[in-house]
Amino acid sequence: MLEVPREKLERGKLYYITDVSVDNGNIDSNRKPVKMVGMFKHLKLIDTIVVEPWNTAVFDWFEVSKMKEINNECEARKHILYEVELNCIWKFYEVQKFKIQNDMEARATDVFLKNIIGDPYFTFM
Repeated sequence: MLEVPREKLERGKLYYITDVSVDNGNIDSNRKPVKMVGMFKHLKLIDTIVVEPWNTAVFDWFEVSKMKEINNECEARKHILYEVELNCIWKFYEVQKFKIQNDMEARATDVFLKNIIGDPYFTFM
């Protein structure tokens, strides 16, 4: 999976989300990380007096187990539980499941149309 930095998250896109298991500043290898899937909404600036301002990532999230039931990104909205704001201890990974399927369908459509039209240079998508 490809990790995506917080600043590069794209609005409306699905991401796998996991926490960095931290215990007293050290990574805790005994605890399983929290895993979820979320649709990115926006970054929210948190301005505090004590520390310098930082961004939280705002997501509509649902459980990873629901991904098995989802066939395309539009269906993801049916499984959203609620909105969460995630601080800097979370990592985000691009969901490749639908991109792979869409690319495969686009290639199949191109091959099919090239055969019908008879033009080997035709591109539909």
